[in-house]
Amino acid sequence: MSNLPDESWTTKPGQDMTDEEVDQARAYYMAQGSRSMEGEWLRRHGLPENYGD
Repeated sequence: MSNLPDESWTTKPGQDMTDEEVDQARAYYMAQGSRSMEGEWLRRHGLPENYGD
């Protein structure tokens, strides 16, 4: 994950991202095998951060 793509979301904390940026970041990190944006994505969809654990 050392080479982040050149996207607007790479310099923002999750709470400052748009829904589309969160979706893009989540997809990127999931492809890397990480769940880094999962909590933010769940919150935006009305689910608790630990949903599915």
